Amino acid sequence: MKLINLIFVLISFLLVTACGGADKKKTVNTDQNISLSETDLEKGAVLYRAKCMNCHMKSGKGIEKFYPPLADSDYLRENLEDAIYMVKYGSNKPIKVNGIKYNSLMPASGLTDEELVLVFNYILNSWGNDYGSITLDQVRAVKRKSKEIIPWNDLF
Repeated sequence: MKLINLIFVLISFLLVTACGGADKKKTVNTDQNISLSETDLEKGAVLYRAKCMNCHMKSGKGIEKFYPPLADSDYLRENLEDAIYMVKYGSNKPIKVNGIKYNSLMPASGLTDEELVLVFNYILNSWGNDYGSITLDQVRAVKRKSKEIIPWNDLF
């Protein structure tokens, strides 16, 4: 069983690290009065294509029952801190998004805190999402909570 899990993790990692395309976004003003520049949103889009798109798709709609949607996601809108935690540290915790249960492994992204800000602000303001923005301080405040998450580096 451990071999199957390891193979799944390796395949997931390969899928997460491949590239693809994404939509451009104009400057966005958020409820936090933080102005997101077109340059920062494009940097976030590049990171999304490199780290997120293979599972969550170019449209942000994910793959039902396997990879949750980021576009019009009630989970992302209502559990932003948990979403940041999952991307930052990885997660094997089941979640429910838009009424559908997802139990796939989310490997740690390997992104820096600064890169997490860029990719999250892109996601929070793409595909019709109007979920505001996050700051570097918010990402830094998210700390590892428990041992229930398998750190990516601990697998090797």
